[in-house]
Amino acid sequence: MRGVAMGLTLALAPVGCWDGSTGHDDEDTGDSHTAQAPFNPSQLAQAVPGELAAPKGWNADSPLVRDGSEAQAFCRQASRFSCVGLTAMGNSRYKPDGQSETFVDFEVLAYDSVDNAKVGMKSLVADVHDGKPEGLKPLTVDAGADETDAYADEDRPGVVLRVGTVVAFVFSDSLPKDHDLQSFAKFQVQRINTAATGKNPDA
Repeated sequence: MRGVAMGLTLALAPVGCWDGSTGHDDEDTGDSHTAQAPFNPSQLAQAVPGELAAPKGWNADSPLVRDGSEAQAFCRQASRFSCVGLTAMGNSRYKPDGQSETFVDFEVLAYDSVDNAKVGMKSLVADVHDGKPEGLKPLTVDAGADETDAYADEDRPGVVLRVGTVVAFVFSDSLPKDHDLQSFAKFQVQRINTAATGKNPDA
């Protein structure tokens, strides 16, 4: 299942299949103002969780970030989400010490506009749900994102999030109760919002 999330190299309100609903209403766009501007590669790299932000007792893979033509080439090869307007992408993984099955993966995609990010969100959600004839169990996750699609596949919950021009996929396996999908999704959204202000989330 690592390939599901990492193969890209990748309030409380009920949600099921993504229907375009938003988490924060705005008079003009329906989005929060924080991450409306496109991210540059440096901001995208900062938004991807790394070792400095890992919970105590968890190890982190070094984030892998691609931008420009490299990101576009990888996107076309992966064929899992829209490449239109994609400017950068990055991923990382957290695993607790001494546990081989438990992990959480983070995949972050930066687009050049909110509209292209919405298409990226929609295509990624479709890919996640594809090939599941019996469907995925909907989950309730409130991370403060503009759009959210959360689901459970046995012990492997995941959530696709959009915050302005950025799309994130948080995918996990066998998470403990004190570090559940909700907490990691909120953590990811907070990093995106902080990077959008020009600040380093690890500072």
